[in-house]
Amino acid sequence: MFDVDTYLKHLGHTGTLDPTADNLRELHRRHMMTVPFDNSRNAAKGLAIWDDVDAGRDVFFQSLITEGRGGICHELSGLFRALLDELGYDVTVISSGVRGAGDQFGPDLEHMLSLVRLDGEEWLVDVGFAGPSFTEPVRISADVQSQNGFDYRVVTDGAHLVLERRPADGEWKAVYRFTLQERELSEWKAIASGENDDPFWHWAGEMIRAGTLIYGRVYETGQLLLVGRRYLRAEDGRDQARVLAKTDEYEAVVRHVLRQDV
Repeated sequence: MFDVDTYLKHLGHTGTLDPTADNLRELHRRHMMTVPFDNSRNAAKGLAIWDDVDAGRDVFFQSLITEGRGGICHELSGLFRALLDELGYDVTVISSGVRGAGDQFGPDLEHMLSLVRLDGEEWLVDVGFAGPSFTEPVRISADVQSQNGFDYRVVTDGAHLVLERRPADGEWKAVYRFTLQERELSEWKAIASGENDDPFWHWAGEMIRAGTLIYGRVYETGQLLLVGRRYLRAEDGRDQARVLAKTDEYEAVVRHVLRQDV
């Protein structure tokens, strides 16, 4: 069963529990350092990954905290959102379309994340993104916000807001676009049932069914991401990528990302 004290102990959080911006940053960072992204249990499901989007916080807690496993976006975000709600934060579900090939964005329901309203400001909260992104919440503002040598900002593009990221030696690139519209979990259930026939979903489902495994975790000074055999280390404002051709090296990186070598 979901238990706040057990959850916080798992994250290693020992500070105050007041719903402040500082605590939000600390909880977000610790969550991403402790609970990895891991789609290995879901890689064969295709769009059926959304079948259990409404499984509830007790199910997610059992898997991610009690069993110490990693998860995918709706599991990670759903569990963290439950924690923030228990601690008194004003938190809602939103969605985004991720930038893909050719700088095109996927459908608005491609990814699940959260919005926190705090002290007159709005914050993007996302502990479940399978890509290099922020490790602490980002204010929804065009002001540049720096983390681990990378810059972030949120700009307006027509009806959407766009999260952008810039490495120390690079240019601004979109991560995903979103709106502040509050979403219902039933909208993702409709995708799993086939009611949403957006062709981008079929493409994404085929990629998942192809067996692409994705693992990711944050550490003190950066972020690790493994997509198939492509290994990305984002640290000190630089993205360093290479292909892990040797099986033993690949397996060692998987264990490291999943904290199985601790």
